[in-house]
Amino acid sequence: MTISTNNVLYDYKFSLLRNFGINQLKNYLKTKIEDFNKLFRQASGSSYEKIQTVLNEQVSQGFDDNEIDKTFFEAIVHLFPERCYYLNIITDLTANEAFQQLKTSSKYSPYIERKLSQVVHPDEKLITVRKEGNRIIFLFKLGMAELGIKKEKCAFYVSCILDFKHKHMEIRLNQHLLRNTTNIQLRHVINYMYQFVNNQLPIALIASKPGEAKIHKGLYKLFLDESNKSLRLIKKEVAKNEEKESTKLSEKELRQNISKYLKEQLHISNPDPFVEKVMTVKYQDTVHNMKLEDFIKDGGYIFGFGFIDRKITRSVNRNEDHKPVYYSKIYWNLKDLVKEYEEISEIGVYWRFNKKDFMKGLTGKEKEEDLSFVEVALKEIHSVLEIHYYVDYTQSNSLASSVDERRIKEEYVIQKIKGFIQ
Repeated sequence: MTISTNNVLYDYKFSLLRNFGINQLKNYLKTKIEDFNKLFRQASGSSYEKIQTVLNEQVSQGFDDNEIDKTFFEAIVHLFPERCYYLNIITDLTANEAFQQLKTSSKYSPYIERKLSQVVHPDEKLITVRKEGNRIIFLFKLGMAELGIKKEKCAFYVSCILDFKHKHMEIRLNQHLLRNTTNIQLRHVINYMYQFVNNQLPIALIASKPGEAKIHKGLYKLFLDESNKSLRLIKKEVAKNEEKESTKLSEKELRQNISKYLKEQLHISNPDPFVEKVMTVKYQDTVHNMKLEDFIKDGGYIFGFGFIDRKITRSVNRNEDHKPVYYSKIYWNLKDLVKEYEEISEIGVYWRFNKKDFMKGLTGKEKEEDLSFVEVALKEIHSVLEIHYYVDYTQSNSLASSVDERRIKEEYVIQKIKGFIQ
């Protein structure tokens, strides 16, 4: 059903709704539409077709769907994309100034706050332009994915976000939909958005790709920071264990004893590098008696990393269960080599943080409702930084609360990245 309002046609298409789970839609819409369950049962067709019928009939009868449109938009932009591609922007404009210029542009004014359900030409890629705080979001439909045994049509949406406060650009998409959309590849999407921002917008703004070398160096700095944090925790555990022993040796005394043994018994003239290797064995032994919870309470840990040894090959160390890499011998064996090259090609991190104050370290006394966590993998691809969010696709939480929680996680990740990759 297509609805006409002020000569503008609206239709909640199947391909739009297919981005959502059935339970997600039903649980959300029953809070917005009176007697939704009854209307749903009375409609015919598949579950998606029933929801489509109910929405279109309600709108045709004058129902205000602005809140539904807003929630659908936020879910498509924030909740469903698990891949995000990060670029830098240079501009002196604020989001308000840039948005005002778009609103007064004859080319872009029709897209401002345009509803997702508005009927547009099938070849039209830009769907809507909206402002959220210091960010302007351009939502595109770049194709149709085919999902399931029935090859159901699902709109492949990609959002391009310009953040005027933190001076960066994000391209967000769902990789599962990208894989199931024909004749489109990731590098095409990145280049399309890059060209769009640099060549088609009527605002003074330049986007730039960070480049492979810069990203690898930045990821190394992050690797070093996270490794040192966890090493401090392991060292505390070593000290605690030594306190229980009758000798009660400090780390300094342990190192002195090892050095003395290497000099006097093994006749090694310069024992310092080997002292560190022996201590590494001590750390490995200690970490196996530590619990996963110890690292979570400390604010998180690395669960995977990769680097390219130019002389040999590409090395990847990843725990498939996303447990700390410090349990792995490979981590300790590669650690010194990574330090030598000062580059990391990819890293997987679990972070636990205070939602109310990102900069506040965890003490263990926080209320559970004040805490959140995020699991991400970061890597360079096509000269930009890919942020892979490991997301839980359970549909138990409401759409609105899920979107809010995802926003917090994104904000935390971006502020962490800013400290290492500019």
